[in-house]
Amino acid sequence: MKSIAFLISTAITCTIAQKLISVPFEAVDRKTMKAASFENRLVNAPLVNVDLAYLIDIDIGTPPQPFTLLLDTGSSSTWVPISGCGRYCGYPLHTIEPLKSSTFNATGTPFSIRYGEGFATGYYAQDTMTVNGVVIPEVNFAVSDYNDGELTTDGADGILGIGPDRLSIYNNPEHKEYPTLVTTMYQKGVIAHQTFSVFFHPVTTSKRRINGEIVFGGVDARHIIGDIKYAPITRRKEFGVISLFFNLLFNQVYT
Repeated sequence: MKSIAFLISTAITCTIAQKLISVPFEAVDRKTMKAASFENRLVNAPLVNVDLAYLIDIDIGTPPQPFTLLLDTGSSSTWVPISGCGRYCGYPLHTIEPLKSSTFNATGTPFSIRYGEGFATGYYAQDTMTVNGVVIPEVNFAVSDYNDGELTTDGADGILGIGPDRLSIYNNPEHKEYPTLVTTMYQKGVIAHQTFSVFFHPVTTSKRRINGEIVFGGVDARHIIGDIKYAPITRRKEFGVISLFFNLLFNQVYT
């Protein structure tokens, strides 16, 4: 059995001990969505494979409200639908109820984003997020009251954007930069490196199945063989990602 590991790094230097958070992911048959674009501080999280798109389960608020989000490395904004948006959000399975969270804080800043396919609008907020049991306070995200709703056909409620922070300036009229979940984890010391990696192994024939994990804060050494190779993905300074690296580890792991 061959496995391919992917590492997407938003920073490559850190002097403190490594912390990782891992979350496994599951695979599901894709319907209509197309890609929108130790002392170990590692956060591992499960993902759901929907044919080149992956879903991750997180909780938002106090007490936690569950969501299944489409993981997107091509955008930097996270958003979830608000309760009662109904047909304006495609009738998602999970919606946020701000008044039921004691840690919810609406910033009042309007939010709008358009993808290669699809869009979402609403407003920015802050709340506690829980990723595979790890609690991260004061995470920035958007509450959507209107979007194209196509995400729901693949089981996603919204999108978890973990691209360069700088991209968020295009999603609000104030051109304010909002840190992603990964950046917030790093700033609060939850993870030691401002990085994440994704590990895949072959999917099965079942409708919904675990086939890998995303690791926030670094790389799970169990899934790699050999050295990590780095390659710059852009030279455009206006995106603020001159030092961004995308690593492809085509190591063949046999089991």
